[in-house]
Amino acid sequence: MSRCNRDSVAIQHSILNRFSGDDRAALHETLAEFESALSAALEEDDGGETYRDVFWRYHERVSDALDEAVRATGWSLLEEVIDAYDPTADDELPLVTPTIANAVGRNLIRTRVTESVEAIPVSALEYLDGVAVTASDTADTTQEEVHAYGWGIGHPDHSVADRLHARVSEDIFSVTPTLEHAFYADQYAAVDLLEALVKDESIDGTFSRPARDDMPSRRYLLDSVYGLKTDDHWPGMPRYYDWHEEFDDTFELDDTVEQRIRDLVEEIGFDADLPNDWTFRDLGV
Repeated sequence: MSRCNRDSVAIQHSILNRFSGDDRAALHETLAEFESALSAALEEDDGGETYRDVFWRYHERVSDALDEAVRATGWSLLEEVIDAYDPTADDELPLVTPTIANAVGRNLIRTRVTESVEAIPVSALEYLDGVAVTASDTADTTQEEVHAYGWGIGHPDHSVADRLHARVSEDIFSVTPTLEHAFYADQYAAVDLLEALVKDESIDGTFSRPARDDMPSRRYLLDSVYGLKTDDHWPGMPRYYDWHEEFDDTFELDDTVEQRIRDLVEEIGFDADLPNDWTFRDLGV
């Protein structure tokens, strides 16, 4: 049996037979085994097939186990994990980063909904922002798992709005879905940020689209409001977690916020290619 296969079996044993919600040692061991298995999988000369197989086989299980542990023991355990797998410590991110980010995102949302933005540990926000800044452009799964960072908007000790504004030009594909999350956390703070970004003429990039004209980056930011007027569209991250179902959450866009978005679209001229009776869904990319 190859090293990669041995490590995979060890992970399965950890999750299915040894792990319990309040067993910190088993949780840390599980993460270490997962990191080891992913590292071994990368060594296989098969174009990443083994790595993807190991990652997707266990990403949900380990994310669930970590989330279960945090719910049983509190943020202190997750802060231990964040410290042990610091995304800014080395040139390369730890391979378990998407899995840790998934659990951080779940608990960030849960804390915001059940307590307050102030109750979110700054270290959790610093972690997700650090991952977003450090992850390569091709690390799609990693980038996707940090979108819940938007739920920290309005935190008194960590300015999510300032951090997103600072990296929007280089990271538009991460900032836009993060801004979408922010609307569900605090629509008033989110629309303030949306206005600031869309009106910032220094954000002058474009991106290409197959068989269509290039789109200005500032226009792409409006994709963040696509689902705000419907009850059948919710942000899809973190994976394996339906926060709106857990809390039977509903969202109603304030009329003043809706009007501010409509005024913004018209002020910048992005309504030129929209139908006269355009809806927020027409703003989707």
